[in-house]
Amino acid sequence: MDKVYRSVIFWYHFWEGIWHYKLNRKIMKKISVILILISFYASSFAQSGMATLSVKGESKIFQMPDIMEISITISNKDMEYQGCIDQNLEQVNRLKKAMESARIKNMQLLDVGQRVNEERSYIGGKSVPNGYRANYQLMLKVPAESGVIYSSLQAMKQSEVVMNYNANYKLSPDLLKSVEKTLMEQAVADAVQKAQILAEASKCQLIRILQIKYGVADSPYSPIRYMGKNESLKTSSVAAESFTNPNPIALTDRVEIDYQIQSDK
Repeated sequence: MDKVYRSVIFWYHFWEGIWHYKLNRKIMKKISVILILISFYASSFAQSGMATLSVKGESKIFQMPDIMEISITISNKDMEYQGCIDQNLEQVNRLKKAMESARIKNMQLLDVGQRVNEERSYIGGKSVPNGYRANYQLMLKVPAESGVIYSSLQAMKQSEVVMNYNANYKLSPDLLKSVEKTLMEQAVADAVQKAQILAEASKCQLIRILQIKYGVADSPYSPIRYMGKNESLKTSSVAAESFTNPNPIALTDRVEIDYQIQSDK
């Protein structure tokens, strides 16, 4: 490095002397750029010769979900367009009334939307109209507590509405943010501890952190999902539903830290 530095200084003073002889300014600017590039590459070369240590820190947390979302689809068919819509809305309103009467803790029942499609059948090799089908979607959100979940499913059953549904357990934005912070702290602590152990075992000193790489892991978690069949809420025992008692969700994170190190010798 010293040789490179002395070389750069020499050539700088050399061209500075030429400048006093009124060398063209444009040429001098180009030479200045070259000198800057030489200094940059010399510095990079010197840094690349440093001894480094790269460590990975990992963390894992099992977190109970605090939200359950049930996606509900109510479907009806009728030969007439308006009759199809009327049947569907009657069942949707019946479900809403049953849920409101249950007075479930912190419940949200949201309308997602309705779609009506014409159905057709093949008769004698020809496609002929075969009525209309309306699909109405709702989203039920409740706290992921066993008693609340049970009450929600009980109210859905008592409405006597035939429906398809799937239930997702997930973390609320505030809880997820808190857990991600803890995951990150634990991953960094794990990396630092590994670096200290490796440095001590190899009789080296950790001089400084060169860089921290974060975001190298996949998505922290995926919601737990349970599916329901069309008639299940009318024919099965609500108490036997497997998703009334949610399981913990595993969340993971990872970080990489690069250190500059120096031998104790």
